[in-house]
Amino acid sequence: MAQANPNPDNEPLNRSLITGDGFVTDEPIDLTNCDKEPIHIPGMIQPNGVLLAARRTSAGKIVQCSRNSNDLLGRTPDELLGSSLADLIGQEAMNDLLERDLNAAASSDLQYLKLQIEVDGLPVRFTTVAHESEGLLILELELETDDEEGDDDFRWIRTFFVKLKQSANRYTASQAAAEQVKEILGYDRVMIYEFDKQWNGKVIAEAKEPGLEPFLGHHYPASDIPKQARELYLRNWLRTIVDVNYTPVEIVPTVQPLTGRPLNLSLSVLRSVSPLHVEYLHNMGVGATVTISLIHDGQLWGMITCHHYSPKYVSHRIRNLCNFLGAFFSNELYQRQQLDEYQAELRLRTEASKIAKIFIGNSSPFQVVEELYASERRLLDLMGASGAAVSYNDKLLLFGETPPPGDIRELAGWMGGKTSNYTYRTDRLSLEFPPAVSYKEKASGALYVALSPGQQNYIIWFRPEVLQIVDWAGDPAKAVIQDNDGMRLSPRKSFEKWRQVVQSTAFDWKTEELNALFELRAVVDNQTKSDLQRAEEQALQNSRVLRQNEQRYLQLMEFSPVAFFTLTDRHIVYCNEQAAVLLGEPDKDKLIGRDFLPFVLEDSRKPMGELLKQLEHDSSLLVSGSQAFVNVQCEPLNLDITLAAVSHSGRPSIMLIARKIAETVEQQTEYTSITDQLSSYMTTDPLTDLPNRRAFEQRLEEDWDASARSDEHPIALLEIDIDDFRNYNAVYGLQGGDLCIQNVAQVLDLFGRQRKASVSRTGGGTFMLRLDGEHAYRAEELAEQLRQAVVDLQIRRGEDGSGFDYVTVSIGGAVMRPTLDHRFTHFVAQADRALMKAKREGKNRVVFME
Repeated sequence: MAQANPNPDNEPLNRSLITGDGFVTDEPIDLTNCDKEPIHIPGMIQPNGVLLAARRTSAGKIVQCSRNSNDLLGRTPDELLGSSLADLIGQEAMNDLLERDLNAAASSDLQYLKLQIEVDGLPVRFTTVAHESEGLLILELELETDDEEGDDDFRWIRTFFVKLKQSANRYTASQAAAEQVKEILGYDRVMIYEFDKQWNGKVIAEAKEPGLEPFLGHHYPASDIPKQARELYLRNWLRTIVDVNYTPVEIVPTVQPLTGRPLNLSLSVLRSVSPLHVEYLHNMGVGATVTISLIHDGQLWGMITCHHYSPKYVSHRIRNLCNFLGAFFSNELYQRQQLDEYQAELRLRTEASKIAKIFIGNSSPFQVVEELYASERRLLDLMGASGAAVSYNDKLLLFGETPPPGDIRELAGWMGGKTSNYTYRTDRLSLEFPPAVSYKEKASGALYVALSPGQQNYIIWFRPEVLQIVDWAGDPAKAVIQDNDGMRLSPRKSFEKWRQVVQSTAFDWKTEELNALFELRAVVDNQTKSDLQRAEEQALQNSRVLRQNEQRYLQLMEFSPVAFFTLTDRHIVYCNEQAAVLLGEPDKDKLIGRDFLPFVLEDSRKPMGELLKQLEHDSSLLVSGSQAFVNVQCEPLNLDITLAAVSHSGRPSIMLIARKIAETVEQQTEYTSITDQLSSYMTTDPLTDLPNRRAFEQRLEEDWDASARSDEHPIALLEIDIDDFRNYNAVYGLQGGDLCIQNVAQVLDLFGRQRKASVSRTGGGTFMLRLDGEHAYRAEELAEQLRQAVVDLQIRRGEDGSGFDYVTVSIGGAVMRPTLDHRFTHFVAQADRALMKAKREGKNRVVFME
């Protein structure tokens, strides 16, 4: 009867014990220190079961038990304490317990077993939950009920799944979950509520019996569930109180023998609850409760709280079913939130990139201002704002309802000083920035993003003050009452709605809105680029190229007959078997993590260390030579080595090939072959096998300098970019995008071979092609042929509103005669500007710069 976890992707519960003094105080508990109440060590349990604590030995000496043992087991505490648990439950059951891993931190599942114990001469069956607490074996026994096998379980689960999958949004899904849990439990009321950032709770769904006062929409202050209670809710999916009016049962003796402290009941299913919580339930007239935690990735985001207005026992079978459904619902609602937020963020990012293109796609400040005014509605709708201010090129442009210009400039100075990564936001502006109180009706919320490194250019969006009416379940400020014994915490005596008007605040800025700012922040770093989407796609593809290259290097190392090392910060992070043999280490894993320099002969360590640093900063170098080393037995080795800069796990690293100095032609040939293969990997793109950008530009620079001195023919450079490649990736996935790149690369490679042109993939969906001699004079004509050749591939694209049925490319070109007055980078920049112009003019076209 293991507790099912329906979501293998969701992290397991935090099943560690609560320890330490963080939740312990000797002071009387009241509102000021209720988060110190040691509710994990109450020393008592609820009376619907019995608790036994025994040593983890074959006999299992019982060292603690609950005082009600005689009621359920027919044995008094005096009879149980010091006796053998194995004698009570049977040696077979005891062996079963000892063989189990009862360390709860290793699993989210409760450890169940069925026990038959002789009570007053008759066999009695118990359902038992076992766990370990600070070295002791803990058994919690409850009488087995008749409904431990249910025919309705599958129907309930199937109905639950169907209703959730058919729900239109997270709120209808929550309502469906509340109704299903109510049917399963037979409780009077089931509520689902979620926490805000301050741990206040809000009821978002409710299923109840007719005639009961509705709690839907009510808010509950964070003090209702203090921090240590939330910690306990993270350790079990479900908690029950069978009878709110129960009399707690003492655990005897109070102190457990291994720690000298009260028995830790963090993971107990019978643990007695806080007297404050019991009083809280009394005030609500509640007779029994079930609480199901809603957890995702180790975070408690809400709870399903079930109330019954008379005592009610819930069997282990039903509890387990609720565990399963609660875990499933936790993940399902999280996925719905992620999907909703993803779709909203995708839409906002698209809109934000259009705003960004206004700044990075126009060369004239006049054009920028003109397009901003034309895009006023888009600018405001992007952030759901009622007003916006844009400072650009020493001009302050105002849109919608805003504070006066002088106040905006003062506010911008304050917000700019508080930015993190060029942004700052608040939904309580006048409470953080007192001068804003004079315009809080127009701007109680403000969102700032800088558009230039010095923050001279910026955008501020404004949201007006919203008089929020919050329905509290009672006055949250009146949770402390004066009793005869002094000030103490008392759950609110009235659960009528308390209406609180929250002033000087605006609606909070949503996560997806803040994430959309990444598109605008690109303006800071890329003011000369006109196509932000292409730049982002290139960054993504470059990252994938690094991973693909890394895989190629690892394959080369694994099957190589020579020794390979990968070094990061001088330390060995990977090596093959040949490397271990070379250094005389039987186990290659023992080399991982060791500093590499001690294997270099002492006189050469300093220059070798300097060479490693140089390679990390200059990834174009490939260095070969001979070097004296020592092995693990400190025996000298004279080796041929080759070093190259690579990336390993996203960090700059060094690949080092080593072997003993060749004694035969075959050995020399073998080593040279591996070195050549490594050199090829460093200069080619792993996806297309075309030269990479570094190799292409290095050759271009060499030829440019040589041609500048000899007054040779002009050179033509084409920059080719797949149009809307980011959208293509979104439709067909990265694998589909890779296939598209390979198809285009084949066309370019064939085109280049026919005209003796060199081709390179420079990143993402972008390529460069260089034409020399007579072909350079026909560059524009040949570029048009190339554009049409890609169209003729007839690679289908998704619906993106571009008007093209097939994948197209835009081509920017430049033709120049190399001179000493210009560097080759000027040539590349000209082709880049031509490509941006082709994109602006509608894509699927060729543009050459004069």
